[in-house]
Amino acid sequence: MKYIKYILTFLFMFTALTANARTLNFALVSDIHYDINKGSKLTTSQKALDGLIARINENDYDFVVFLGDNIDKSRKEVLESFLDRIKDIKTPYYIVLGNTDAHKISGLTKQEFMEIVKKKNKNQRSLSPSYTFSPASGFLCIVLDSTSSFMPSTHGIFTDKTYEWYDRTLKENKDKKVLVFQHVPYHEPYQDESHNILDKYQYKYILDKHNNIYLIASGHYHKSAFATDENGLNHVSTPALKTPPFQFIDVKLKYSKLPFGKPKKLELYGELKEAL
Repeated sequence: MKYIKYILTFLFMFTALTANARTLNFALVSDIHYDINKGSKLTTSQKALDGLIARINENDYDFVVFLGDNIDKSRKEVLESFLDRIKDIKTPYYIVLGNTDAHKISGLTKQEFMEIVKKKNKNQRSLSPSYTFSPASGFLCIVLDSTSSFMPSTHGIFTDKTYEWYDRTLKENKDKKVLVFQHVPYHEPYQDESHNILDKYQYKYILDKHNNIYLIASGHYHKSAFATDENGLNHVSTPALKTPPFQFIDVKLKYSKLPFGKPKKLELYGELKEAL
């Protein structure tokens, strides 16, 4: 019994000592509207993107999320130029589809877009525009496609298939803290009936079923905003990198965690930073 007591005491002390504060650092970038020209002069979006890459490489980020409208014209050569430019980022990065990125009627299909991204980005393992990745133990990141498949639309459009996948993924990961990244926000920084989510009640229905979402980050409105709703869910709206003052968001998610436990005592901090 004495030895068992010593072992239990040791395990308790080990657990207490290894339960420490941790931080998940990541950057949110949106609405670059990257374009190319045939001359030697850099476009505004190219300058902003080059500045962003330099700022990211100066910091110790766990990952970077590009929140959509990454390219201004849905063309293969524009997307490839964009991806070739960001290949120098030293941090794992993930791509969210925006309404200017892929639309079958006059540009790349979503399948074509994702095939090019997967070819250029070693961290892109899924061909689906809705996918997951895990940046740290106890966390799950969901990239959610909120764009129209057929023709360009400034509305947020989620298919039944996307909603079913979203609901199922949240259910299967109920013990994890979930960070959601999508182009069109659920909680808008300001009212605009031409940019909001269609059938928003279906989205709300899913949110009401699950309590593991901690953050929904988005772009689209070209405005920075931070809000916490009545359910304690955090919403971050990311400004457009293409337009002055060329900003992105530096996020620090602080939490505590036991070696085999769940993330607890989460605190979210966001800071606007300029790329140029």
